Amino acid sequence: MAGPWLREGYAPASDTAVPGHPAGYSADSGLVEAVNTALILAKPLLLTGRPGTGKSELAERIAWELGLGPVLRFESQSLTEAQELFYRFDLIAQMADAQLRGSNGPRPPQHFLSFGALGKAILHANPQAHAELIDWDRRNTQAMQIGEGQTEDAPIGTARRSVVLIDEIDKAARDVPNDLLNGIERMAFRIREMRNHLVSAPNDDTLKPIVIITSNSERDLPDPFLRRCVYYNIPDPTQEKLAEILRLRVPAALGGPSGGAAGTGAIDRLAPFYQDLLSFFVEYRDERAAHLAYRPGTSELIDWANALARYQADAQGDLKANAALIGRSLGTILKHQDDRQTLISRLKRVGLDLGTGTA
Repeated sequence: MAGPWLREGYAPASDTAVPGHPAGYSADSGLVEAVNTALILAKPLLLTGRPGTGKSELAERIAWELGLGPVLRFESQSLTEAQELFYRFDLIAQMADAQLRGSNGPRPPQHFLSFGALGKAILHANPQAHAELIDWDRRNTQAMQIGEGQTEDAPIGTARRSVVLIDEIDKAARDVPNDLLNGIERMAFRIREMRNHLVSAPNDDTLKPIVIITSNSERDLPDPFLRRCVYYNIPDPTQEKLAEILRLRVPAALGGPSGGAAGTGAIDRLAPFYQDLLSFFVEYRDERAAHLAYRPGTSELIDWANALARYQADAQGDLKANAALIGRSLGTILKHQDDRQTLISRLKRVGLDLGTGTA
């Protein structure tokens, strides 16, 4: 049994019913084998797949299942440089501070330093050697963490492995993928602003970060990068798999004729309304003739089912019995105006006439 879910900046969550808890993440057998292969080889796992198929959420599941600390996240942007994955130095703040302090002398460069996801992972793998930098990073990070429910991170005393999520790597500059893998393999980087101070950790596979990299395939990634990763494409889940996901993520959806008993099919364990909702969703998602501008994914189905549960939909009814609530919640799956008429027409085919004014 895995321990509490450790979320960055928040108190540990032991209750698996907490929204977003990774206990509700359901991976297919191919994804499980890809994760195991990446762990055996100590290589990053590159994931592709349509938005909403659970690429980013996998990192939380791995961290929770292996009892590791909070996931260290990095969101790639068009201006992202490889160095930002390791550290950032606020030169403008340093210059302004020097002017304000005048004869009092400048603050040490560590005062303007913050570490990225991979930088933190390397620090955490060798805390004894980098205790001062870890302390500075904690202070600088916590100074920016102003929010209800956030808690102070516990000091790191012993070496530990981290899970690093690098989201949407295809958005970053072309040299970023290769540069970040070089840093992972060496388990080291240098801080230029501190006279090229070397930050390193033992080149030990048991301490190397577990790196999950996602891509939406907006552009091709370099071949040398691909050769150094384990790869898996997460397909659209089948109807049976989606039923299993609803069972785990939307408790209100349970209540089929089987009473939720183990050993029965996942679809049969859903209440009648959610069975009908699931069937409608899959047919709409997979309707090739519709040429949808935006095909909804798993996350949209979860949102739709949760919204209807919050609206107190009649779980033992059918689509018609909950037509008004369906009309109120279409914004969870309708994400492009060009798809509006297609969705309305598809609802009419199953007996729901919501009118042209419903969204």
